[in-house]
Amino acid sequence: MKNRRSRIGAIAAALAAAGLGAGLGLTLPANAATTKPLTYVVLNCLNKPVVKPSAYVLACADDGIGLQGMHWTSWTSHLASAYATFYENTCTPNCAAGKIIDYPALVTLWDPATLKGHPNDRQYTELTVIFPNGRPPAGKTHPLTQTFKI
Repeated sequence: MKNRRSRIGAIAAALAAAGLGAGLGLTLPANAATTKPLTYVVLNCLNKPVVKPSAYVLACADDGIGLQGMHWTSWTSHLASAYATFYENTCTPNCAAGKIIDYPALVTLWDPATLKGHPNDRQYTELTVIFPNGRPPAGKTHPLTQTFKI
């Protein structure tokens, strides 16, 4: 009998709390069920948001540096990571006649920020390239890791 009373009391307390919440206007907003989840993106050369691109150009003016064959291993709210091929124009003797050289690379996108005009998108703002086989031979100025503000 005592157990039954405590259950009835608990049910009554829950109903009272629900009624009090409704009376105070503590309800979910009408659009709560339709709110779009956040999407994490990177901007391409046309400033269009893209999710998990298969290629990414780092030098939009001449397409002289970039990533291709990107295979994403993660794409989260904190960072995205992939393995890819980093390509670079040697610009020897000049950029128009230069040779494109490829290097294996690991890529990390990070530091997401709100994307202006896209309230449900977060843009990764930093891209780090890691050269797992050492510094590329064509680019003596390349460190083993290189970060780009994107």
